[in-house]
Amino acid sequence: MKILSSLAVLALCACAANPGPIKRQMIGLIQKFDLWDYNGDGYLVASELKDAEKLSGNPVSEIIDFYDTNHDGRISLVEAQSGVSRVEEAREIVNDQQD
Repeated sequence: MKILSSLAVLALCACAANPGPIKRQMIGLIQKFDLWDYNGDGYLVASELKDAEKLSGNPVSEIIDFYDTNHDGRISLVEAQSGVSRVEEAREIVNDQQD
């Protein structure tokens, strides 16, 4: 199911003459999400975010706190999409931590 939904999104984007930056960003998010979703359940949990911690330099708990808007301890693709649209909020958090 996960593979089919990913392929469907990719197929739709491939049909467009020029997918544009937003669609490319969406494809990149889906690819990264699938890469980190080791068990394929459609959610990212703490144990699956160790690489994200290394790449971002932020503790897994903070990553989950930022993206997990329904507070169930895991990040869905919808929550990940929502978090990407909150880039400015993330920058403010990082700047506050550096001060």
